Amino acid sequence: MRILLIFCFVFLWGNNYELELYETVFTKLFHKNTIYVYFQNNHILKSDILIPTKNCKLADIVVLEHLPNPCLNKPYFVTSYVTYINSNAVGAFYWRKNRPQLKLNKRIIDLYNLYLDNSLKKYAK
Repeated sequence: MRILLIFCFVFLWGNNYELELYETVFTKLFHKNTIYVYFQNNHILKSDILIPTKNCKLADIVVLEHLPNPCLNKPYFVTSYVTYINSNAVGAFYWRKNRPQLKLNKRIIDLYNLYLDNSLKKYAK
């Protein structure tokens, strides 16, 4: 019973952390209060800021687990370091050794004319 309780706590905490991170990073990159997100994995969110969409034309950004990007000409964010280093992703959010990791690609951010807030600069290369 304890193991199940611990697992549920970690799972819920991880999802809340991920949601907060996406909300913070995406609103700063786009300078918008509402961001339309195309999730490759049919992610379900409970957020007033991030609005899931299945229409690539409406999406501001795409979140991918793996390539290729189904929404051509849209900036995308990946959930794997390996995918990040082998792509032109705006950034990546992934877990490594049970710790959250955030990476941003300054060149791609500039390419899409997105804004790199001072609070995000330490994650950009």
